Parts: sequence; structure tokens; C-alpha cells
Amino acid sequence: MKYFLFALLLILAVVVLLICVAVIKAVTNKKTVSDKKAAISWTKEEEAEYAHCLSEMVKVPTLSKKKGEDYSEFLKLQTVMSELFPNIFTKLEAHHIDGNMLFRWAGKDSSKEGILLMGHQDVVPAEEKEWENDPFSGLIEDGVVKGRGAMDCKSTLCAEFAAVEELLKEGFVPERDVWLASSVNEENSGGGAETLVEYLLSKGIRLSCVMDEGGAVMENAFPGLEVPCAAIGLVEKGFVNLKIIARGKGGHASTPPKNTPIVRLSKFICEVEKSEPFTKAYTSPIPEMFDSIAPYMTFPLRLVLSNMWLFKGVVKKVLPMLSSMGGAFLSTTCAFTMSDGSSAPNVLPDYAYVICNIRPSVHQNAEESVAVLREIAKKYDLEVEVMFSRDASNTSSMDSKEYAYLKKCLNECFPDVVVTPYLMTGGTDCRQFERVCDNCLRFTPTRLTNQQLAAMHAANENIGVSALAEAVKFYRYFIEKQS
Repeated sequence: MKYFLFALLLILAVVVLLICVAVIKAVTNKKTVSDKKAAISWTKEEEAEYAHCLSEMVKVPTLSKKKGEDYSEFLKLQTVMSELFPNIFTKLEAHHIDGNMLFRWAGKDSSKEGILLMGHQDVVPAEEKEWENDPFSGLIEDGVVKGRGAMDCKSTLCAEFAAVEELLKEGFVPERDVWLASSVNEENSGGGAETLVEYLLSKGIRLSCVMDEGGAVMENAFPGLEVPCAAIGLVEKGFVNLKIIARGKGGHASTPPKNTPIVRLSKFICEVEKSEPFTKAYTSPIPEMFDSIAPYMTFPLRLVLSNMWLFKGVVKKVLPMLSSMGGAFLSTTCAFTMSDGSSAPNVLPDYAYVICNIRPSVHQNAEESVAVLREIAKKYDLEVEVMFSRDASNTSSMDSKEYAYLKKCLNECFPDVVVTPYLMTGGTDCRQFERVCDNCLRFTPTRLTNQQLAAMHAANENIGVSALAEAVKFYRYFIEKQS
């Protein structure tokens, strides 16, 4: 009995010790952001000028096109941009390929690998009934520019071009080549960015850094995070469209047999939804993201994230329950998006299907993720057809001088924010440039509210005019301080 009590006391002592160590680490890990003045500033006149530029760009409804379709609206946008940013269109080496734009600004030393800034010209449709204004009015009101593309992603394109235009007017010459790239079909993965990459490859050009849309400067980016967060996307998940097919004998709905095609598809959907069949793992940059934000969290969460050696298993279990984004960070996701069956309400289908969109994780690639669903589909006599498939992108290194430089610029221009790497659950054109660059960074230096983030691809999209001005000045700083 005394040995049992001794063992119990020993276990209790170890538990108390672990808790003490965890609490001490959490307490000592608390940090605050800098209170120094930002390295950038702007005038109200400049703010109004940038807002006007973006407004004019939003007014052109450049809906995403497939290769070979009518690009007239994009040509109209480029005409507008040539009037807003004349020095870029007249002084820089320009390449217009199938509506896609590529500009080269020669630096003092073109033997150095250049940098490339990008943002797409196309936008998704604006068919939502909830729009409060004409989605292509470019209305400037209440301190924001409103309209489809105002945030995704004409604000990025506008800020990049405005920054370069200003520097050209001042006669500035960058230390290395600066490239500007913009595709016409990022939203439908139409291959515009690939066309631009093929051009760079044909000229033997490699780049030091590519920066595209992705993360931004966000308030309340994570529950319990007390400061704004600048999230730099280092990797984006894969993309798969699957068609799950059920076949049957059809027939009249008045005498239905068991397990008709739609019933079997429904059982399949329910099992996938309930079982969460994909493996969860902490793949880079998720651990590094937790390390970055932990010192700025409220205490209970700081205790957990500062001691992942102790709470790793708990977080892996609980995080998907707390947030769909949290779940997407840890594993492949599967969303059922489309379906079809019988063409009449009183007829059993002999053929029915659902389409699911899968975002494969870094640790469980597209083929492995599809294999998981194939095994479940077999149980319900379903066929699986891969419509489109690609794996996750490469992961850019946080140890690179390019990442360190971007972080340094952010610390100097946005001293009130914490900088963190993160994993992008969506896709961008940036991944295409991995063929010519090792450092593909997905970040837009724009402050976004929760409402603005929620309005992406939805009604009432908008961007703050002060946030736009801040982005312009950041891009200027980023280019000027290059060595």
C-alpha cells in the first residue's frame, strides 16, 4: 500500500512540476509590440489620389476569362491603368501576353536576381442580392472604396503600380530589377500566370523573391490575439475536384427499393462529414505560427501555445472543433459543393453524383487524400472520378534572407503588428512562379477588418482608403530599401 501511495505522490509531484513549468514559461513569454513610429506616412491628398485610382479600376468589370475568350474588358482596364500610371506604361519594358501583363524595371545591377510584385486583374461575378450599391460603381464613401475587386485584388495591383509610378516620377532607380506581373484569370486557374512564367523561363530569368496576394494585416486574426497580425503565406494547400458517382436501375418513385443512388451518396457524405477521415499533423509553418503569436495571446491561450510540448495532443483534438480554419490548418479538407440526380421529382435516377472540392494538406498529398475517399466510396458501391488534381505548393523557407527582409520591412512600417508565417488554405497565382523563384511569399500589406475579409467573393466588398495608402507606401519602402 505504501508503494502505491508513493507512486501516486510521485505522479502528482510530476504533474505539479509540469504545470509550474508551463505557467512560468507562459508568464515569461508575454511580449508587446513596438510603440515606435512607423517608417512610412502619407498625406490626405495622396490618400484621395490612391482611392481615385482604385475606384477607376473597380469600375471596369473584368470578370475572369478562360484562354481564348473575349478580353475586351481587360484591355479597357489596361487603358485606364495606362492613364493612371503613365510612367509604368511608357518607360518600362512591357510584355502583354493574352491580356496578361509583365513589366520590367531595370535596376542598377541586373545581374542580381530581381523581385516580382503581382496581383491579378480579374474578379469573380457580383451576383449577390445583398449588394448595397452597384458592385462596379467604384463608390468612395465612409472612408472606403466599394465594389467587386476593391479588396480581391485590384487594391493590391493598384498599390503596387502606384508605388512604382511615384518612384519613377522621382527618378529613382532600384538596386536590382523590379518586375510587375498580373494575370487575367487567377480566379478560375486559367493559366495566365503560367504564360508569364513561360516567358521568364524562355529568357533564363530567375527571381530572388515573388510577392503575391495572400495574407494581410488583420485584426482579431486568431481568438485571443491582442494585437493585429501580419500573416505571410509560405505555402498553399493543394486542390482536387472529385466526382462521386452512384449508378442504379432507375424506376418509378412510388415503389422505391433500398439504397438508391442518392441514398448511397448521402450515406457517403454523412460518413465523410462525421468521421473526419484525413490525418491531422503539425506541418510547417503551423508550429512556427503558434510560436510567433503565442507571446501576444491572452493568458489561457498563451499558456497552451507557449507549451505545445505539453498540449500538442489536446490542441490537435480541440482546434478543429473551435474553428473550421483551425481544422484546415491541420489536415486535408473536403467540401461537397454540387450534385445532380433525376430530372423529374417522381423518377428514381439511374445515375447521380456529387462533386466535392478537396484541399490536400502538405503531409497528405492529393493522391493519398483521394485514396482515403475511394476506400469510403467502395462501401457504398460508388465510383470516384478525378476531375482535376494538384498537390500543395512548395513551402518557402523562413530562414531565407528574403523572408527576413520582408519581416524587417513590416516591423518598421507596421510596428504595431506581430508578423507570423502561415499556411494558405486557398490558392493563388504565386505557386506558378516556383519554377523561377525559391521564395514565393503570399502577403498584401493592407489592413483588413473582419467585415472586409468576410466580403471577399461576397456582397459589399470594400477596402479602406487609409489602408490602401499605407499599402502604397509599404511597397515603396520595400523597393527603396532593397540591396
